[in-house]
Amino acid sequence: MKLEYSTVAQCRAEDVWAVFTDSTRWSEWSPLLSGMQWTSGEPWQPGSQAVVEIPQPSFKLKSTIKGSTPPSRMIWTGGAMGVSFECVFDFTPAAEGSTRMNAAIDLSGPAVFFINDDMKKKGLATFASWFESLKAQAEKIAAPR
Repeated sequence: MKLEYSTVAQCRAEDVWAVFTDSTRWSEWSPLLSGMQWTSGEPWQPGSQAVVEIPQPSFKLKSTIKGSTPPSRMIWTGGAMGVSFECVFDFTPAAEGSTRMNAAIDLSGPAVFFINDDMKKKGLATFASWFESLKAQAEKIAAPR
């Protein structure tokens, strides 16, 4: 199963990247993800591992960075309770200093069978809200153009 979302930020890809990779400040602008605690490797480098903190309901999700190409692409993987995931984030320069922000989450594993259409819609809406918050924060702190 794949969930996808796109938006355009009125700032540079470097601004989006700076907010995205500052996981210590996620809780300031995001109700969905409150941070990442790195457990091995250099933060945001391929092969590094972390625990993503989700505040409501309180949950910790083990993740591994699969790919990192600053400031344009991040891929992380993980899994819990019979569901494996791969998240791909792309931040591509667009017209007049803006950035196209794309996110795709691939879910697989035996428990995906139990995810119905209503759960998919709610999950995508929650994730889209987080992505829009990322966009708003990046625009807010953007370097003057």
